[in-house]
Parts: sequence; structure tokens; C-alpha cells
Amino acid sequence: MIKLDEKEEQKIAEGLKKRDPSAMRTFYNHYAAIFMTVCSRYINDSDDVKDVLQDAFIKIFTKVNSFEYRGSGSLFAWSKQIIVMEALGFLRNKKTVPLVYEEELPEQKDEADLSVQDVPEEKLLQMIQMLPEGYRMVFNLYVLENKSHKEIGEILGIREKSSASQLSRAKTILKQQIDSYRKGVKL
Repeated sequence: MIKLDEKEEQKIAEGLKKRDPSAMRTFYNHYAAIFMTVCSRYINDSDDVKDVLQDAFIKIFTKVNSFEYRGSGSLFAWSKQIIVMEALGFLRNKKTVPLVYEEELPEQKDEADLSVQDVPEEKLLQMIQMLPEGYRMVFNLYVLENKSHKEIGEILGIREKSSASQLSRAKTILKQQIDSYRKGVKL
């Protein structure tokens, strides 16, 4: 993804507010691939990812009047937040697997070194997708969305300690997967 310069992003934001089809098309073409990747971090099934992404774009286009431009990157950040919340809402409504394991998990030391410089992005995404759903949600929100354990607790309806514990377990699993990858073991 090529970052939009501030003027171009502001022009697109203004066009979206005016419901300009050209601005909508430009916005979609520019961000669809990255937003699909964001969605894929939360949802494994590609058909579900496409459905959630479509719903999220509709929400972005219908709620853009509540967006306030705050400088370079603000349109992307605002839109990405909608993508994440749509993905979480989908999983919450799906209810086929508990979103987060409710039992109090024992405290674990967070010693997992997750250096990933030598791991291709696609492989890393695959590893994240293999995490149990609850761990995956917490990992994504904490590591990739920069949410605090308190915020994660509020979003997912769990305790802060559960969030911290699940993050630790997610990192441990990812570390094992990364170590296996480095040893040439197929996942």
C-alpha cells in the first residue's frame, strides 16, 4: 500500500462525505487489500472475510459524516477501526466458538521472544490465524491495534487479567510456531 499524501487523503475524505462515486472507488481501490489483511487476522474463512469487509465498507461510506479529518493517516485509522469492530462483531454474533475462554487462566511469565524479521508476512499471518479464536482476538488487539488490556477487556467483555494471560499464551504458541518454521517443520 502506498501511503496517500495529506492533500490526497483529505480530498478523498471530502469526496466520501459528498457521496462522490469517484472518491468511493479511489478509497476502495486504495485500501481494500490492506483491510482484507486486517480482517483476515481475525476471521479465518475467506468468504466470511469478504462479507465482513463489504459490510465494513458500507458502514464507512454511510458513517463518513461522523469522521473528522485530523491530518495525514486519520482517514485510514478511522476506517481501520471500523474494519476491526466489524470483524469482532461478526465473531461475537457467530457464537459457534466461544470468543474468549472465560476460565481464569493461570498467570504466566511473558518470556516469548517474538522476533519475526526472518518470517515472511504471509507465513506470520497464517500462524496468527491458527491461534485459538480468543487468543487471536487478544493478540491482534494488543499487538496490532495497540489496545491496552483494559480496553481489550471492555471490547471483549473479559477481565484485564484474562486479556494479559491470553496474550501470554498466544505469544507462547506463536513462538513455538516460529521456532518450528525456522527448523523447517511444516505447520
